[in-house]
Amino acid sequence: MLTKKNKILSVYPKKKKKEIFVVEFVDGSVYELSKDIVLSESIHVGGTISSLDFEKVLEKHAYHQAQSAGLNLLSYRMRSKKELYEKLTNKNIDKAIIAKVVAKFETEGWIDDFQFGIAFSKDHIRRNSIGPIALKYKLKEYIDSDDLIKSVMEKVYKEFCLDGIILSVLKKFNPEEISSNNNLKQRVINKLKRKGHYWQDINESINQYLDRAY
Repeated sequence: MLTKKNKILSVYPKKKKKEIFVVEFVDGSVYELSKDIVLSESIHVGGTISSLDFEKVLEKHAYHQAQSAGLNLLSYRMRSKKELYEKLTNKNIDKAIIAKVVAKFETEGWIDDFQFGIAFSKDHIRRNSIGPIALKYKLKEYIDSDDLIKSVMEKVYKEFCLDGIILSVLKKFNPEEISSNNNLKQRVINKLKRKGHYWQDINESINQYLDRAY
């Protein structure tokens, strides 16, 4: 740790990482700080800083790095609060700092678990025709709140009728073959079960599909 007052010996950009600066002190201690922190805190050769003040600088640097990492993750796609927290934790960032960054992102609307859940659910329904059992399981991987998951599913399944989702799978099979071939019918049922649909919904949809065909 730094002495009570320490003098800065050199400040220079890190090789291959121009946004990171190496700061060396006369006592031999070496730290890495972001360019923004170096500029905003006036870290310069010949300057002196107390141990307490430099601790605050290091905290600001850690927060800045966590925020940058979070924004980078969000630049690729939407993230849930839980997912973002886990991703930042895997980068060995202090959990207290992660909590502050995630809270800021949530307050400023950069992350929104409800909107994430809606977009996530629609994507999986459109691509995989999944049912409520599977969707709830998948949402639990990203959202901790059961009440929020319930709200997401209620909204999504008002837009995507369960009968319609199951029908999109049934249309790939000839209704006459389903009706006459018990083995095929069971394979279709099993397929829909694997997609996370309830048996009652599957049974009703199959009966409706066959009734319409005759």
